[in-house]
Amino acid sequence: MNQRNKNLADSESNENRVPNRELKHGHAKAAKRSRLSIQFGLMELLLLTVVAAAWLPVVIAKQQIAKFKLDIQTLQPLTTNLIVMDEQKLNIRAVQSILPGITSWKYYGPLNADLELRFASEGINNFSLPTDYKAVPLPEGRHTIHLSEVNDTEGYHRELYIDKEKVLEQHLPLDAFARHSSSISTDVSEQSKEYPITEPLKLLDERSTNRHPLQAYGQIDLPIHHDKKGNFLWISPRTVVPKPAPKLIVYKSDSRLATIGHRQGIRVRRTSETKTAGLINIQPSISSVLGDQDRRNWYRFGISVRPILAGGPNPGAPEIPELQPNPAMPDRPGMPITYRDTITLPSGTDARTRKELVAENTINEAGDQMRLFAHYPPYASGAQPIVEILFDAAQPNRIGFLPHAAPGSTPLKACQFVTQFDARFFWRKIEMRSEEDTGADVTLDSLASVPLSRLYPQIDPAKFADPNGSAEANASDLMLFPWQPISLESLPRFEASNNIAEMFKMSLITDVPDSSKLKFPAGLPDGLEYEGVPNRQVWWLPAVEDAAAEDAAKEAPAETPITVEVRATSVFPTTKVPLVGGPAIGNVRITVPMPATEPIWLEIVAEQPIKL
Repeated sequence: MNQRNKNLADSESNENRVPNRELKHGHAKAAKRSRLSIQFGLMELLLLTVVAAAWLPVVIAKQQIAKFKLDIQTLQPLTTNLIVMDEQKLNIRAVQSILPGITSWKYYGPLNADLELRFASEGINNFSLPTDYKAVPLPEGRHTIHLSEVNDTEGYHRELYIDKEKVLEQHLPLDAFARHSSSISTDVSEQSKEYPITEPLKLLDERSTNRHPLQAYGQIDLPIHHDKKGNFLWISPRTVVPKPAPKLIVYKSDSRLATIGHRQGIRVRRTSETKTAGLINIQPSISSVLGDQDRRNWYRFGISVRPILAGGPNPGAPEIPELQPNPAMPDRPGMPITYRDTITLPSGTDARTRKELVAENTINEAGDQMRLFAHYPPYASGAQPIVEILFDAAQPNRIGFLPHAAPGSTPLKACQFVTQFDARFFWRKIEMRSEEDTGADVTLDSLASVPLSRLYPQIDPAKFADPNGSAEANASDLMLFPWQPISLESLPRFEASNNIAEMFKMSLITDVPDSSKLKFPAGLPDGLEYEGVPNRQVWWLPAVEDAAAEDAAKEAPAETPITVEVRATSVFPTTKVPLVGGPAIGNVRITVPMPATEPIWLEIVAEQPIKL
């Protein structure tokens, strides 16, 4: 028992005993930790916190410097000050004005730049800079340009300042502009930028609309290629002279320029040929048809070209292109017209397509003459006319027609030109020589306006005057109106162009002084109402030039002379709606013997010149 207790005691003593070797090792580790550790007091901790708080914003700011610099470069040009980015270029920016009627720019002009500040109020177009302008030298260095616009009861006043000095002024009467501007554009932004000093720079392009001369609140939308009025301000090298805008234009890739002819006058329009194929679509000068707004693929004035054969089953009968089979669309009548710049079709041309190949070479080198060729597919008889269409820049309201026969065509005896869709203009009188006038010289005093009733004694004006009358009755009466010949000798002779010394002139005159007050009948198709100015349809026809030519003609085999006829209508074109005011001249027919050597000319002009 004692021995067992002794053993237990020895066991407990051994468990609680620490060997000397292990004890020495533990003391060594503790000493090493004591040597490596750094002890901080409260003061040291506070100092470290202060240092971190002081340097942390600096570190963050350095990281943002690149971003701040980029923001400064972006915002700096947008301030009211001009930032000169390149001293060798023109530096400029537009400045927002706090006063109405004042437009401002700040600029820097390089030394010896030799620039001008130019201003124009007319001749603003999309083809060139205005050629009629006022100009002042543009000072070098930093300056400010101000344009002041004031409109009052005395007219339109424009004053141009450089800094505080007035350098240019223009005062125009009230009738100079119909109303305030409708569009504004510029090449200069409100941000400072640099521009080359070798090219013109547009500061302001402000274009006004035109008021209709017969309507209190109506306005006229001029075509895109017309000259307009407004305010045009630009900077230009002094040696740069603007080129005049072309007087004649051809097709462009821009679909808005779908016409060819006079830029500001009469033109031929290319159309989809789906409404009335076979007609040459004539677009008169807008100054002669104010109020008859331009519509794509809409015929204001159509010309039907009808060949006449000498032989065949129906000798002397014309073939009507609107009624001929259409090779492109067999289910629709009407021959497609293809316009080309040459009288010979290019090889491989498919007559069923309408892809025109009209180029700049239709205009001569001087830019004052143009010719275009209207090609027709062969008619049912084998006749195939080609109409040479002529334009003279000196006569913006005229268009010429000279018929030809295509190679391989059935021989043509004559070619007829018949007008369509013209009764909306209410031509009811013809200008002729007076019955007492038998001499060769004709003055304006010796001309008489012959009413339509003289050509048609059977017409009772009262029967057709009521537009609300029987439409069916009036439509049937249309068929009763025969063609009436007009003697060439009853027409005056005048000089018509630079190329032809003398021609007969047939003028159809309206009797409606203010067509905007007409009351059109209900149900009239869109486009047939006419709210334009009074105008004339004029035909210029070749005359015998001298007695020697007359004697030669007598000895030569007899030839059919040019004949002129008119026909009245009591309804609007292509409708059964009675014509406002009674019958008017609905069609003109001119028969030209073939082969033709001289063109005939059509002119549509306002009775009183209209300044747009």
